[in-house]
Amino acid sequence: MIHPFRSTDALPASGLPVAMPITDATSPAPSRPEPTPIRHLLIGTPDAVQHTIHRLHNLHYAEVSFWSPTIVLPNQELILTVNPREVMRILVRSLRVAG
Repeated sequence: MIHPFRSTDALPASGLPVAMPITDATSPAPSRPEPTPIRHLLIGTPDAVQHTIHRLHNLHYAEVSFWSPTIVLPNQELILTVNPREVMRILVRSLRVAG
């Protein structure tokens, strides 16, 4: 697990840096969970979908280029309740979920 560094972690009241512990090279490394894919679907008007993709990019969640091209929703191939002129875009990411 990664712990965020806080400036108060390394500086005591004296203001001098504190030596950080050195891990033993023979101790086993913590196991990392396998990546798990997760799919994000955006469904809406083309402008709303594009706005959301750019918003997620600005939040540093996913690059715009990682999203699929626009997919026009066919009424007969997908069981979704959609309005006319709505589109869909998909993003697949792999996450490591620590239990």
